[in-house]
Amino acid sequence: MRKLKLQNFFSAIVIFILTYLLFIHPFNTINLWINNIEINLIISLSYTGFIFFIIIIYFKTKFDFFILRLFVYEGIGIGFIALMISTLINIVGSLFRLEGLTMAKYFLIFFLPTVLISYILSLIIKTRSIIVHSNKIKRNYNIVFISDIHLGSNSINHLKKLFAKIIKLNPDLILIGGDLIDNSSFNISELKILKNVVTPIYFVTGNHEYYIKNSLNKIQQLRNFNIKVLDNRSVYFDDLNIIGISDNQNLDSQKKSYNEMMSKNSFNLALVHKPSLWASIKKNCDLMLSGHTHNGQIFPFNYIVKIKFKHNYGLFKYLNSNLYVSSGAATWGPKFRLGSYNEIVNIQLKSI
Repeated sequence: MRKLKLQNFFSAIVIFILTYLLFIHPFNTINLWINNIEINLIISLSYTGFIFFIIIIYFKTKFDFFILRLFVYEGIGIGFIALMISTLINIVGSLFRLEGLTMAKYFLIFFLPTVLISYILSLIIKTRSIIVHSNKIKRNYNIVFISDIHLGSNSINHLKKLFAKIIKLNPDLILIGGDLIDNSSFNISELKILKNVVTPIYFVTGNHEYYIKNSLNKIQQLRNFNIKVLDNRSVYFDDLNIIGISDNQNLDSQKKSYNEMMSKNSFNLALVHKPSLWASIKKNCDLMLSGHTHNGQIFPFNYIVKIKFKHNYGLFKYLNSNLYVSSGAATWGPKFRLGSYNEIVNIQLKSI
């Protein structure tokens, strides 16, 4: 209990610091450039504390209100871009001894187009094609993998756009790697559009499914919309052993669940939200599909994500084992992408 309280305390400190850096510091910097006056530390900390309180309420209570969600999420995105650009301009300004007003003008020149471009990039959906060969299968398979759709933060229209593209790929099966829903406000009945999809759809939970109210009930309801839930369950699709590993457990439990369901004589396809498990199972796994990282979503955050997740994006190989980590089919939080894309992953699984 004491350890948990200590972790919560340090988490709160980190969130408070991030709140200052993203919501307050960039605008303090701009004020200093323009007015040549530093804002009082107590005032800055007071504003930080107020916004910190709002953020904690939003994430801890699962209370959903559009204006509040917009403030928190878009504030994070805009603040991150503002922090990166203002820091870079401060460094250049110090090197070349630029005046404050000049730095403020440069900030506007770079900040506004970057925000606009990042928003436009968040609307684009690309199709990424990869080929995996195996001697464990008797025929070829055309598989579509998507993850991190974040319905609630994103509208059902985004899911419609995704499936309009997916159907054109004519897949044998569709795999969803978690974070399909991330908000209690999402009306799960809107998933009725999936009832018209004749291709089998398999799903495994991500972390965000467990953040919403009545999460277990809503996960069970997915079965009513042509979605087969594979949390700690496996199913054979012809000669593919598809193994779904729930995100709501630690790595040791995930490894144990996988080892109980894998078959040494079959092609083992693991569907796991986070890529961390691959290091423990890669000797006995032919293909693992994950998401969660969003490839950092906004550059240069991908380098920070890589500290936590060594395999943060793309195709990785170990002997005959393959891991693909998707950048996600949608954004989480702020509607911004910079240096990353929403993607549909089209996997050609070929027999040799």
